[in-house]
Amino acid sequence: MKKFFKIVLIVLAVLIGLLVLLVACSDSDTESGKGKSGTKSEIKSKGPLAEKDYEKMYTDPKKYKGYEVTVRGKVFSEPEKDEDGVYFQMYGDPKNAEKNTMVAADTSLKIKSDQYVEVKGIVVDEFSGENAFGGEISAAGIRAESVKEISYIDAMAPTKKTIELNKVVDQHGLKVELQKVELADNQTRVFIKITNKTNVNATFFDSGSKLVVGNKQLETEYLDSEESGLAEVQSDILPGIETEGVMIYPAVEAGTTSMKLLIDASNDNYDIDFAPYTFEIPVN
Repeated sequence: MKKFFKIVLIVLAVLIGLLVLLVACSDSDTESGKGKSGTKSEIKSKGPLAEKDYEKMYTDPKKYKGYEVTVRGKVFSEPEKDEDGVYFQMYGDPKNAEKNTMVAADTSLKIKSDQYVEVKGIVVDEFSGENAFGGEISAAGIRAESVKEISYIDAMAPTKKTIELNKVVDQHGLKVELQKVELADNQTRVFIKITNKTNVNATFFDSGSKLVVGNKQLETEYLDSEESGLAEVQSDILPGIETEGVMIYPAVEAGTTSMKLLIDASNDNYDIDFAPYTFEIPVN
């Protein structure tokens, strides 16, 4: 259903024609030497848009015409190209398939559907149309000064702070290393490595591993390895094998000074006991 919804504008060809006007000018240069690049002066910049106004910009793009913006998100339409540039649609909020954005770039770009990109440019207008169900939708129009491919993380949950730890706890030859923790506005990423130096199988329990913040116990969230490119820690670990990957937890509140990570892992030797692998994480 989501993929069906991606074809949001049934008059896409018309809108592409409008977008062409954002980056193309007369086929003949003027006496002053202004060619296609001369259109960049048609909309006078009002300076960078304040971060707090981005949500408002998507509600009423016309009001913010002329403001410089940086939008990170996911391309969801196959780009269209002509002699003047490349045109595509993207979600500024890929997680919720929202913040529909139409981008016109006057450079030759190799943009593909489903890529994550960062667009820096200027708001030029609002475009309206119907989705596949006949509902009215709108999109912010941006004339791009630059477009570059970025990672899933940079688009969906940019790292605000990285805490390097490289701490190791060894119990009976089953080692767990907490490599680092990345804090983002909407999630916490925990990077660990487990090494089984024993002669029996070991097991890592993702769902049993907790992140304790103050008096709150945070549970792991779903990690889409294929989409994110982040590796999951294997749950069944043979003798002599090491595995590393990422666990995703909810975001921690601003002002948090410390956290505690409890990793649930053990092996098939039932004559020995394993306590939770415990790591103290200083945030500040």
